[in-house]
Order: sequence, then structure tokens, then C-alpha cells
Amino acid sequence: MISLDDDPILGRFFDTPEKKAKWLVRIKIAYIIWIIFIIIGIVTIFFYYFLTP
Repeated sequence: MISLDDDPILGRFFDTPEKKAKWLVRIKIAYIIWIIFIIIGIVTIFFYYFLTP
């Protein structure tokens, strides 16, 4: 299996521990934002379908 360091395209973004840590933080923030959007969407659908006359 190829690691991120050896990948020809993604390797330049993950070649040092500092870059890897920076990108992991960015990915975690993006994942949290994605979850928030999913929750907002589910709540919006709930209000639209179940609470409108």
C-alpha cells in the first residue's frame, strides 16, 4: 500500500510532519463543517415537511 509521503500527487502536501499536521487539522475542520451542514439540512427538512400546514 502506498503511503501519502510516497504518492506522486499528494506527497508534496504531506512530505513533512508540519504539513501533514496542518492538512489533518484542515480536514478535521472541513469534516466538522460538513456534519453541521448535514444537521442543518435534516432539521430544515423536518421543519418543512412536518411543521408546515
